[in-house]
Amino acid sequence: MMVEYWVAGKLGQVWLHVHGSLRPEIGDLPGECARVARGEQLPAGRLWLAQDFAVRVWWRFGMAMCLLCFPFGFALGLFSSVHIVATALTAVFAVLVCCILISAAQGAMLRYRSDQNKLAWTVTGPSAEQEPLPQWSDGLPRKTDFWVIMVVVGMIGLILFYVGTSSLRK
Repeated sequence: MMVEYWVAGKLGQVWLHVHGSLRPEIGDLPGECARVARGEQLPAGRLWLAQDFAVRVWWRFGMAMCLLCFPFGFALGLFSSVHIVATALTAVFAVLVCCILISAAQGAMLRYRSDQNKLAWTVTGPSAEQEPLPQWSDGLPRKTDFWVIMVVVGMIGLILFYVGTSSLRK
């Protein structure tokens, strides 16, 4: 299971539910992401469409988390003198920042894979778009991509949380 595509497929379904008018434009791209998540081999062109859609979904998720940061940051400024409230708001703010970092990192990794995929089939010719990518291609999704990014961002998040709460302990 490739988690980043599974999440993109689920968030894409929610996105289509909220904005039903996008269905003709987006089509079944959430379903394509689900197929990639299960490890099914798709032609390079369809894989690229799923990868590009996943990048856009992770980007929108990150932007939604950015918008949620504003009220929590404002509340943190207002209630910084109340220790328990400030600690709780700092924790929520840290989680939101971690979500933003995760979505940015996932989007960057997916964009890299997408660009490598498109490069592979544009260099070899239009017929390559209909064929699956070779196993050695950098455009193929990897099961480890999501977890490497989660570990790195998780460590950054812990450092940010520690720094944010250490100023409250003084």
